[in-house]
Amino acid sequence: MTDAREPCASKDVVAADASSVYGSLEGGPPPGPLAPNPGPLPLTGHFSLVLEQTLDRLQKAGPSEGKLGPHVVHSTEEFVTIHDGYPKAAVHLLVIPRQTRVAGLGQLTAEHLPMLRRLSAYVAWLLQSVAGKPGDPGLGWQHGLHCVPSLRQLHVHVMTQDLCSPCLKNAKHYGSFRPPFLVALDDVVEALEQGADLTNRFHLRTAEDEMKKRSLCCHRCGKDFARKFAELKKHLSSCAERPEPPWPAPRRWLTAAGSRQAEPTEMVTQSLRKRGREGEDEGADRSTGDSDVVDLT
Repeated sequence: MTDAREPCASKDVVAADASSVYGSLEGGPPPGPLAPNPGPLPLTGHFSLVLEQTLDRLQKAGPSEGKLGPHVVHSTEEFVTIHDGYPKAAVHLLVIPRQTRVAGLGQLTAEHLPMLRRLSAYVAWLLQSVAGKPGDPGLGWQHGLHCVPSLRQLHVHVMTQDLCSPCLKNAKHYGSFRPPFLVALDDVVEALEQGADLTNRFHLRTAEDEMKKRSLCCHRCGKDFARKFAELKKHLSSCAERPEPPWPAPRRWLTAAGSRQAEPTEMVTQSLRKRGREGEDEGADRSTGDSDVVDLT
């Protein structure tokens, strides 16, 4: 019998275009359990290197994923999704390219566009697939990259929008998961397509300092707490407003300039529409109290 926590993996070869990636994911295994989060990765060394070490360990472990298995939610040959060891929300996942070693946002170039479009398709699929699974508190999901990441190796945060967690301990933690310090994948792809310098486009040199100065506002109701994080965190535990995502799931991969497909395939389009309708139905169930979703906040 398969262990309930065994990671789901797809061993498809790296797809030629983003729509192929999405199509292969639709026909493959779904993500594994969202809860419980198994905690920090069983790795040693400086914390900033943990994702690079994770990729090294996964490469050596092969299909079994070794001791990292409980931490892996889903994997393909090109991408892996793991639990964040110090989650800042009820569910906090990291999506990591496995074959492209690049430190972070500031090191991306136009050469990375094909990978970024496939990554966007993967994140779009993941966002649709995890919504409504046990562990989802029903407040919606968000994704993005940090302007100045604390961990080496490019990764995308995919997380629930409660932003309530024992690991959310200070103003920097909260501010780093709000725009403009958090950046949408579509914005990164668009900037590279336009030939923009990402350091200037996203103000990477000053992003962290500016984030530390910015007022802390509730992302649900908009109430301003200045820099009083303790008051904000207490408020977040009881705020009844439903948050709006800072941006939608990635979609630029569907019609991205330079991709092999100028328009999405009918299969992808129908799948997105179908999943959208299912998400609306699940949302309606949650709002009427008929959901069996477990609230971990």
